Amino acid sequence: MDTSLRLTALAEIQAAAASKPKQPARFEVSFYNGGALRIEGYDLPVVIDLAGLAEGNVLVANLDHDPTKRVGNFQVRNDGQTLVAFGVASAATAARDEVVNSAANGYQWQASLEVQPTKLETVKRGQTVAVNGRTFQGPLYVTRRGVLKGFAFVSHGADDDTTVSIAARRHRANRMKKSTFQQWINEMGLSPSLPLLTGEQLAALHANYCGRAEPGDDDRDAVLPLIAAAGDPVEGEKRRLLQIERATRGDGDWGEHAEQVAALRSQAIRGELSVDELLAAMRPIHAEHGNPTMSQPMLHGRPSGQATIAALCLNAGIADAATHFDEPTLEAASRMRDVGLQSILLAAASANGYPARPGERVSQNNLHGILQHAMPMQRAAAFSTFSLPSTLAATANKFLREGWEAVDQTWRAIAAVRPVRDFKTVTAVSLTGGLVFERLSPDGEIPHGQLGEAAYSNKADTYGVMLAISRTDIINDDLSALSAVPRRIGRGAALKMNDLVWRTFLDNSDFFKAGNNNVSTGAGSALSAEGLTAAELKFANQVDPDGNPLGVMPKILLIPPSLKRTALSLMNSTLLVGGSTLAPDANVWQSSYRVESSPYMENATFTGYSSAAWYLLADPAQIPVIEVVALNGRVEPTIETADTDFNTLGIQMRGYSDVGVALQEYRGGVRSAGS
Repeated sequence: MDTSLRLTALAEIQAAAASKPKQPARFEVSFYNGGALRIEGYDLPVVIDLAGLAEGNVLVANLDHDPTKRVGNFQVRNDGQTLVAFGVASAATAARDEVVNSAANGYQWQASLEVQPTKLETVKRGQTVAVNGRTFQGPLYVTRRGVLKGFAFVSHGADDDTTVSIAARRHRANRMKKSTFQQWINEMGLSPSLPLLTGEQLAALHANYCGRAEPGDDDRDAVLPLIAAAGDPVEGEKRRLLQIERATRGDGDWGEHAEQVAALRSQAIRGELSVDELLAAMRPIHAEHGNPTMSQPMLHGRPSGQATIAALCLNAGIADAATHFDEPTLEAASRMRDVGLQSILLAAASANGYPARPGERVSQNNLHGILQHAMPMQRAAAFSTFSLPSTLAATANKFLREGWEAVDQTWRAIAAVRPVRDFKTVTAVSLTGGLVFERLSPDGEIPHGQLGEAAYSNKADTYGVMLAISRTDIINDDLSALSAVPRRIGRGAALKMNDLVWRTFLDNSDFFKAGNNNVSTGAGSALSAEGLTAAELKFANQVDPDGNPLGVMPKILLIPPSLKRTALSLMNSTLLVGGSTLAPDANVWQSSYRVESSPYMENATFTGYSSAAWYLLADPAQIPVIEVVALNGRVEPTIETADTDFNTLGIQMRGYSDVGVALQEYRGGVRSAGS
């Protein structure tokens, strides 16, 4: 009995010589050709650098990237240009039988690799990079390091070069019999839905059963007995009316099309239109009106991840789309105006093995199964056929930024940001003092400098929140949930960042004090020409730990909202009239400092708040008064998506930030009390 099959990239491979009975099938699969892949959730093509690809402890071939659908183990040949698997379909699973028997029957599989990326490099537009013995033009990503976990037998892979013909010997002894169409329907759990399917939809289902993408006349003829089997005229009429109601449901929301839809429904009920004719007439109305009640469009072909993300963003109402996407992407997205929550869920679920019926919609009955296929958490970080979590997360991050940027960002102007690699306490030596150049001795030896002893510590912690796109949002196809939830998460992250920065900065009685020579008090400290003079002099007289002049001048005038008009007048006016004794005809303060203002400064919930106190600060890049540490330098929050718990159907979104805040160098600022 010949049980072997062969899967490769560019040729039709015949089955190998017969194997002994009961021996598992062997396979040879060329599953990556070293080129650029279009992967859902990544806005640019991805090239996997085979020179930096390590192998996992156990390499597993599965079906549709489902780790519970094991096919077998394999060894890989990596010649730096392609990946070829040599394996045995040794798993005792139905998935193994499906792969082997389908190949024997002529079904054409594709392959999709699974890689855990650990180092991703961006190649910018106009740049070139040599990878896998080939030259690529940016923009794209290169996975310089990664771990190969395995590959999957799939119907549609990210790498088109894995499209192959698989041939095994069809005339085998003891060949396993294939299920009949009716048996297949029962096995797939589709029987309860048959009364809602039209003849054309049944034909499409039969084509799917036969491994064809589009139905033909043979499929239409094959389902005639199934249609006739409905038999009972009463049941047949009930079925017809159900189909009509389903096709025209939602007439109260049809707007200008309401009368046309009502007329079509009446014609169909009277028998003047067949159900297929009704569907054909309704299709352009659905396309124009955007009502998704008849059938959800699938994402056919392999649109780029960025185009899909752009379509979701446009349809969810993102502002200033041109700032997020280039023109070709927006043009491609404009042709995907029917993409919504339901269509993206069904497309992802189908790509990952869900047996979607023609015209199927997400409902309470099938939502759990669709989410299980669309969002399998086990491979959320891997390169797979269709990664819905990364697609939704990339879309949500666009709206998250809108929520983040809608909250006061003044803290960015006064704080230094330092990247950290972990959550350990980090220490920085003072940027002032020490390292004064010395004259070299005649032998030319350069003396060793010593850093000062003053040091400041900081530490990143994780802050986060979780919200959900509910079952109701999905069933209602409410795409606004994909914008509203991440906006709220982004706003929440920005509020927390402001709370951390301003609560630390304003509670400064032990930081701005007379002993540090960085505080100005009394009547002369109010924001005015005299007050600015006093604060500037205080800053200029600051010395480093060695007693030398600090040598740095302030750049920022930080004021509460109550003083904003006064500050802008001082910084922008050409003439300055008044003062205790003089009335000069020119404003010497014009453009001296950059004015920054935040409402947090005079908010009564913060210790140290004041509507009168103001500050002169150095550029934080030179001498930071306050510092933000951020894991890998990312201060903006990260958003991730996943299926919710078993008893709470929906899609969870969690946002989190890894940051820390601490006061740093007191010499970098002067606080004026304002009274």
